[in-house]
Amino acid sequence: MWFVALLLAATAAERAPDSEYTTEAMISILKRGRWFGEDSGVPSDFECAWRKAAFAQASVLQPELKLAQRGDLHDALELSSQCNQSFVSHSSETDARGGIRTEECRLVENCRSVTNVAEFLSALDLVGAATGSWEVRMAPGVYRLNKTLVLGPEQSGTSITAPSGGVTITGAKLLTVDWQLVTTAHGVKAYSAAVPAGITIDALRVGGQRATRARFPNANPETDQFPKGWVTGKTDSIPPVWAGDSKVVDKVLPGAYPGIGPKDQWGPYGFEGIYRVGVGGQCAKLTPPESYWCQPDGRVAGKTYFVRTPAGIEKAASHLPNAPYAGGAPNATVFYWRPGHWFTVMFDLAGPMSASGDLMFGRGGFQGAEGHDTVAEWYIENVYEELDAPNEFFHDVEGGRLLYIVNGSGAPPAQIEVPILNELVILNGSQSSPVERVSISGITFTGQRPTYLEPHGLPSGGDWGLERLGAIRLFGTESTSIVGCYFHTLDGNAVFLDGYTRNTTISGNEFVNLGASGIALWGYDDQGDGTSGDQPRFTTVTQNICHEIGIYQKQSSCFFQAVAAQSTITKNLFYNGPRAMVNFNDNFGGGHVLTDNLIFNTCRESSDHGAFNSWNRQPYLTKVGDGHTATAQPAYSTLGRNFIVANYAADGGCYDNDDGSSWYLEQDNFCVYGGMKSNFEGHNKRSTGNVHAFASVYGDHCLNGLNQINDFYADGYANNTCILAKAGDNYLGIGTQPGSTPCSVANLSAIHIQLGGNIVYAPNTSVTVTCGTPMSGDAWLAYGADTGTEFRDSSTLTSDAIVKMGLAAINKQA
Repeated sequence: MWFVALLLAATAAERAPDSEYTTEAMISILKRGRWFGEDSGVPSDFECAWRKAAFAQASVLQPELKLAQRGDLHDALELSSQCNQSFVSHSSETDARGGIRTEECRLVENCRSVTNVAEFLSALDLVGAATGSWEVRMAPGVYRLNKTLVLGPEQSGTSITAPSGGVTITGAKLLTVDWQLVTTAHGVKAYSAAVPAGITIDALRVGGQRATRARFPNANPETDQFPKGWVTGKTDSIPPVWAGDSKVVDKVLPGAYPGIGPKDQWGPYGFEGIYRVGVGGQCAKLTPPESYWCQPDGRVAGKTYFVRTPAGIEKAASHLPNAPYAGGAPNATVFYWRPGHWFTVMFDLAGPMSASGDLMFGRGGFQGAEGHDTVAEWYIENVYEELDAPNEFFHDVEGGRLLYIVNGSGAPPAQIEVPILNELVILNGSQSSPVERVSISGITFTGQRPTYLEPHGLPSGGDWGLERLGAIRLFGTESTSIVGCYFHTLDGNAVFLDGYTRNTTISGNEFVNLGASGIALWGYDDQGDGTSGDQPRFTTVTQNICHEIGIYQKQSSCFFQAVAAQSTITKNLFYNGPRAMVNFNDNFGGGHVLTDNLIFNTCRESSDHGAFNSWNRQPYLTKVGDGHTATAQPAYSTLGRNFIVANYAADGGCYDNDDGSSWYLEQDNFCVYGGMKSNFEGHNKRSTGNVHAFASVYGDHCLNGLNQINDFYADGYANNTCILAKAGDNYLGIGTQPGSTPCSVANLSAIHIQLGGNIVYAPNTSVTVTCGTPMSGDAWLAYGADTGTEFRDSSTLTSDAIVKMGLAAINKQA
């Protein structure tokens, strides 16, 4: 209904090709962030109705929201402009963080009070030499780390708290400088200061705020969204350099979905039919040097998506009004969108810009999975000649000087901060000797440097590239809790669970203004065998708030997991990000629970995705199902009672169960603008009790799905309420799973999909069903394959009534 023509042209089983996600198309799609216009069929007051309901639901999920947090939500939901609803606070409200006053530490056994970083480190050393559980209480103040704090098994049982609040742990070095007003060689007034040798400033905080490296086009990466700040003119790319074929490993795993042979357009075994990985060759630049994407049957047969990137940008200078650059800007960094807007890629340059204006790429290119030959939109930073906008800086390493353009009048503050650490805190144990029962509560974490050019791998068979780094990283831990902390202005991931972790609780935290993701989990496997247990399991993520993420890496989420099992994500508020807010990179083991969350304003800069996204292109052997049998068949995961909005470019349905996604129970959700996606292979996705309001999956569908190979693997769409915007919109689009019998009313016994009991609203009860051929809804029901389903006229259905139905679904008792 609100899609541009390229998406309307897509069939029920396909998305638009990458080449058609042009800049112009992306700008058009991204307008879905607000009401879609008169031709959408969506009532003009529905935008306000769901936004007001979302604001109220946030307080149901988190009754203790602070004043500023509710104000942020009010702004993100645009209640002032969409609903003419001003933000009202109560005079008694405060925004104090943490701060539970308790008896003095000297009156408590095994307790140590600290007032500065030296005392803090000394206390942790003392705990490491002692026995039993200890509490380290931090007095208000800023604790600057000059190296990463590492806690080992000897610190097990340690509780690090800020009982009075006001505690900040930062990885930023404090510099005191003497600013002098100068005029640059290109005629710009800037302040200049000498900085010590041996320090590289690739990130800067001035007055506590993130400064921007000198760049073109100008933009504030915290607040500006695509297309602002990107070169959008047609760019010619230098072809990739082939590093050689990878060694291919194929493994048939017990319990995996049966291979379905050469009919499969996704390769000879389909998604999930066989574990496949390529080692070395094109994957040599990855850490580890292997990937699903380095073998010739990754996603499609042949090398369409084989790992590769352009070697550079041809005649880049023609797009840069301040080029040619003196010395060729050899230390510049280029950021670009992969065609299709799935992720961003970063490269340092291999050397200076050439005489013909070419830029050759050096280190980088590992931040996303699917290979590509061309650069889409891009920008360049860390260029002296591009220092021309307020709050921009440039570090002249050779000259030992920092240049900064003040945002306002007068000189910048004499004290500035330079983030120097990739990680602030590591809990470092092992499966045989874990760090146990460490608690971190009430602390602010900030001052992490950018990590997008640190070594990356490609976790499992999803689209992501990822670095195993975080402001807090857990490696070999049990029963860790991170509670009530504030993670802000970090330039990479905030919390990272790396390999073996058990029973981690991440609760009541806020994540904001992050360069990458809020919480990321990534385990280890032995080429498809995960029975070692070296993965995050039984992780609980609850009552957190996460927003304004993906400032640098656009393929980022509030919660991401790969090769992890049995995660519970509940009662969180996730909003304002460039891509999906929750991403499951695979279905390793399964057993996940995603319930009672509010998710909206996703995919604000990217395409072909959903507010939630999953992939499952590879099977994994685990014992998660019954605890002792090694099988590639995972446990079901539950996605339930979530208030989830597929606005902006979240065009993949309520839950974007993409390539091969399987074993999901989607129950009792309120899905705004999203239907059920089940049309990219996968199986065993069962949708029940949901309200799909103005449903869409690459076009107007309640269900965009596939007929399965048999009833055991059948998907399902039953007992849902679906509201369609226009007469004749699609209730069901049923395609054909490779290896199955095409959907046909002439062969009802061969239809393997669970249907029935749905209530579908449409103007004049007019809907379309496609089962082999299109037909009316009434004609479909006459065949008896969808018992209990009825079509109702939507003309008397108000926006408030739709919202009431949605809230009734998500507020059912568990």
